[in-house]
Formats: sequence, structure tokens, C-alpha cells
Amino acid sequence: MLSKRWAREPRWVQAAATALVLLLAWGGLQHLLDFLTGGWSPYAYAPRWLATYWSALLLLDPLVAVLIARRRRAGLLLGPLIPLTDAAANGYAIHALGLGGPLAPIGQGVVSVVAIASTVLTPRLLRLTNGPA
Repeated sequence: MLSKRWAREPRWVQAAATALVLLLAWGGLQHLLDFLTGGWSPYAYAPRWLATYWSALLLLDPLVAVLIARRRRAGLLLGPLIPLTDAAANGYAIHALGLGGPLAPIGQGVVSVVAIASTVLTPRLLRLTNGPA
């Protein structure tokens, strides 16, 4: 899953990086499924800015996952940004716009936990890894 550039890091660092890569890949897959089932405008029910953001995650999620897997500093810096902005966007969609079904708050809660965990772990990962940019 991770490049050999992670091999010398402690297991918890490898586990944290792997978890973030897997979660971002899963997010990208979810957006791909939205496009496969909803066509070119899978989020037509949402405001244009929100639909554009969610559509961009189709590319951003896997891109950041690859950057983290390859131990790029840019990936580690962007790693928490994706779930933080996604949690905020989902929260706005669910609570302010009333979008989503009855289980939507659970998904939004999961994204929020990932956002908080990645934000807390990132400074430590950056200090320990000193990887290339």
C-alpha cells in the first residue's frame, strides 16, 4: 500500500498513513459511484458550488491518497484538508439545506472523526517523516 519510503517509520506512523490513504481512496470511490449512478451531474440537487466541490473530490481524494502513499509532503499537508472541508460541506448540506437521508448524519459524523484525527496526526507525521515535498 505505502511506498518503500515509509519502511523505516514506526508501525503507528505506517498505520496512520495507511488508514488515511484507504479513507481517501474510499472517498474517491464513493464519488466515482455517484458519477456512475448519477451521470455527469450527480449532485444536481445541491447548490452549484457544493456540487462542484463534491465533483472535484472524485479527483482530489485519490490524488492526495497517492501523494501520501508516495510520502510526499504535499500529500500530508493536503491529507487533513480534504476531510475537514468535506465534513464542513456535508454538515452544511445536511443541517442547513436539509439534504440527505436519515443516515446522512452518521456519514457526516464519520467524516468529521476522520477530519479531526487526520488534523491531530498530521503535524506529528510531518515531524517524523521529513519526506520530500
